[in-house]
Amino acid sequence: MKSFALATVFSIVAVLSAGAANAQPKPVVLSALPPQNFAFCLNTDATVILSDTVATEVGVVITNVGNGLTNTSGTVVVAANNFYGKGAGSEWKSAMGQFSLTGGNCYNVASMNKTTSPSGTSWTCALTSGAASGAGATITGVISTQTQVTPIASGYVMAGVSSTLNNAPNVNCPY
Repeated sequence: MKSFALATVFSIVAVLSAGAANAQPKPVVLSALPPQNFAFCLNTDATVILSDTVATEVGVVITNVGNGLTNTSGTVVVAANNFYGKGAGSEWKSAMGQFSLTGGNCYNVASMNKTTSPSGTSWTCALTSGAASGAGATITGVISTQTQVTPIASGYVMAGVSSTLNNAPNVNCPY
């Protein structure tokens, strides 16, 4: 009986070992990043510089939301698209670049991406976040696919930032 039990245990171990040796590694699957906007307030006039970091279509919308970081509506003051004038829709006001913002207001930043150049493909709203940096702030937009996280846009507010808020309300995405 003892030899039967040992033979059975060794047989089970052999089967499990063979299965483990033949197992194919599964690709890592990431969960989708939730859409999120970034907000900041200015105590003086400031310049913001925006750029895209991928070859696919990217949009960045900055909305003047008045005097509160958590306001959910306002006036679009920047609607920048890296394919502006090259097939992006007429709602876009400019290409990426440098923009002036008026002090005494708060702004909400949304970034978005399409998987191709301009087309009928729907927008993916990005996780847009930021941080105070010196007297200004840095801004980053990232999206996720099933296997990677990709930065799509970056920006820098040159000065005048008095407060910032990550996980700000989703305003104007998709635009």
